[in-house]
Amino acid sequence: MRPEITGHDAVKEVGDADRLVEHFRATLAHTFGHRADLDVIGQERGLPPFVLRDVLEAEPMRAFLPTRFGGFGDSLAPSQEVMETAAYHSLALGLTMGISGGLFAQPIAKYADTEVARRILPRLVNGGSLGGLMITEPGHGTDVLSMRTAWQREDDHYRVVGTKHWAGLSGWADYWLVMARPGKKDGDLGNGIDLFVCEQNDPDQQIKLVEKYPSLGLYGIPYGRNHVDVRVPLSHRLQGDRGGLRLMMDLLHRSRSSFAGNAVGFIHRMVDEAVEHCTERVVSGRRLLDYDQVRARIARLQGQWVCASALSLWSSENAGLSTDLSREGQAASSIKTVASDYLQESAQSLLQLVGAKGYALDHIAGRAVVDSRPFQIFEGSNDVLYAQMGAKIADQVRRVGSSNLRELLSRDATTAAGADLAGTQLEIDVDEQPAQRRLVEIGAIASRVFTLSAVLDMGSRGFGGDHISVAVATLREDIETWTSRLRGSLTPDMSTDPILPGAWRHLTGAGTPPGRAS
Repeated sequence: MRPEITGHDAVKEVGDADRLVEHFRATLAHTFGHRADLDVIGQERGLPPFVLRDVLEAEPMRAFLPTRFGGFGDSLAPSQEVMETAAYHSLALGLTMGISGGLFAQPIAKYADTEVARRILPRLVNGGSLGGLMITEPGHGTDVLSMRTAWQREDDHYRVVGTKHWAGLSGWADYWLVMARPGKKDGDLGNGIDLFVCEQNDPDQQIKLVEKYPSLGLYGIPYGRNHVDVRVPLSHRLQGDRGGLRLMMDLLHRSRSSFAGNAVGFIHRMVDEAVEHCTERVVSGRRLLDYDQVRARIARLQGQWVCASALSLWSSENAGLSTDLSREGQAASSIKTVASDYLQESAQSLLQLVGAKGYALDHIAGRAVVDSRPFQIFEGSNDVLYAQMGAKIADQVRRVGSSNLRELLSRDATTAAGADLAGTQLEIDVDEQPAQRRLVEIGAIASRVFTLSAVLDMGSRGFGGDHISVAVATLREDIETWTSRLRGSLTPDMSTDPILPGAWRHLTGAGTPPGRAS
C-alpha cells in the first residue's frame, strides 16, 4: 500500500530526490485511485483542473532542476522516475512532465540569463506554472532549420514574429521557449537559430492560440496553431556558449534520451493490464495466460519493459545537465527510437490480447494505441532518425576502411558489448553509399545493439536474471528481423501502373476489363 497524502505541506519535508519521487508516487496513487477515474477523464480534452493541481502541488519539477535552483535534477535519474510514475497512470501526464520539465525548465536552468531563471523556475516548482517549447511550423516540421519564424532586435528588445503549431500545452503554458531565425534587412532570414523566453502574463510577450487541434490521442494535452508576434527583453534570449544550433541539439538530445522514462512507466502498465486480463479471461476452458502465443506476447512485453529500464538507467548516468549532448546524436536517437517503437508495439499487443472490448475510448488498450503513436513522430520521425544513424555508420566505412557491420559497431563503446553478443547476426557488409531504406535498416539494427549493450550493463549490476534473459531474446529477435531485411533485395519499388476501380473483377470472367467501356 502506498502511504496516504498527509497534506499539501508534506512535500516541504522532502529532503532528497528519493523522498520527492516517493511523495509524487503517493500523490498520483491517491489522485487516480480515489479522486479521478482515468477511463472517464481519458475521454475528455485536457486534464481536469483538480488533477493538474494535485500533480503540480507535489512539486515534480524539482526532479528536473539542478541543485543550484533547489532541485535534484543534475542527473536525469529523478526526472526519469517522475515521468515513469506519471506515464504509468497517464501517458499524457508523463509527456506533460517531459514538456514542462525537459523542454522548458532544463534549458532555462542551463542557458537562460540567471536573473530570468531565478524568477521563473520557482513558479514552475511551487506556483503551479507550466512551460513549453515551440519549434514546429505548419510548413516546416522535420525541416526545422528552414523555419520562417524570425527575430530582429529593436532598441531594447527583440521582436519575434511567426506561426507555430503542434506545441504541446498550446493555450495552457504560462511560459514558452520560441525558436526563431535571425531576420535580415532585405526580408530574408539568416542561417542561425535562437531561443527566446516568452511570458504569457505580459501582453507584449503573449502568444495567441488561434486554432485548437482535434488531436487523435493524448487528449490530456492541448495542441493547436499559435500566432507569434512578441516583444521580449534582451535578457530573454538564451545564451549557449557554442551557438544556437549546438544549444538546440543539446536540448533535443537530452529530451530524446528522456523518452525512456515515459516508456518504462507506460510499458509497465501494459504488462500489468495484460497479465491481469489474461489471468482472468477464460477461453475454451483455459485461461488466456495458459496459451503459448499469449505467453509469447507477454514475454515480449516484459522484455520491452526491461529494455526501456536499461535505457533509462543509461540516460540517468550519461545525459545529465552538465553534459554537452550536442554531438551525442547516435545514443539519443537510439533511445528515442527504441523507446517509442516499444511504446507503440506494447500498446498494440495489449489491444490484441484484450480483444473487442479494448477497442473503445473508455478502455486503456484502445487509448494506449493512439496515445503512444505520436512518440514515433515528434522530436524527429523514427524513419528519419534511423536513416541519420545509418548514414553515420556508412560514413565510417569510408573512414576506417571496413564494411563489416559487426566490426563497425564494435568500435563504439556504447555498442561494443551488444555487437559481441549479437555476433554472427551482424556479419553483414555495409555499402559506402547505401540506398535510403538500407540506411533505415542499419540505423534500426544499431539502435537495438545499443540497447542490448545497455541491458547487458544493467544485468552485470544485479538486475533480475530472468528479466535480462527475456530482454536479450527480445532484442536478438528484433536484430534478426532487421538484418533479414538488410540482406534482402531492394524490391519492391513503386509501381507506375494506374490504380483503377474494380481492377480485379474482370479476372473472374464476369466483368469488363478496367478502362474499357461496357
